Amino acid sequence: MGEQFNVNSQHSFKGFLKRAEELFNNNGYVTFKWTTGRQRTSIQNDSIHLFCRQIADACNDSGYEMVISSAILKSDLYVPWSQSSVKERIWRTVQVAKYPARKSTTQLERKEVSEIAEIITRHLGENKGLHVPFPS
Repeated sequence: MGEQFNVNSQHSFKGFLKRAEELFNNNGYVTFKWTTGRQRTSIQNDSIHLFCRQIADACNDSGYEMVISSAILKSDLYVPWSQSSVKERIWRTVQVAKYPARKSTTQLERKEVSEIAEIITRHLGENKGLHVPFPS
């Protein structure tokens, strides 16, 4: 059984300490897990996926296919973009370049999601003529 306790003030901090003491006194064993900063929201997570799908659609509609290269293929292979390929090859590439310690979107803070989306949006607009705004 788990519960969540957000601490963002002295009052909520005291409430957390009281609850932690109660849990320990009643059970004799408690494991705490925490995150710091303001992690991306579930709405932002949904928006990342929608954004990636919209980019895939825009690229495919404009004739910008994804290129796969390998020694075994002997030549480039062109395939349509998908939501997951955009997330892996575009979103995650920018994310790790800008925030090397954040390998997963679950580790992003709220403001970082917007920063990554802005970089991608600007690049697609300036270099490919594609306008794909981040969903709001």
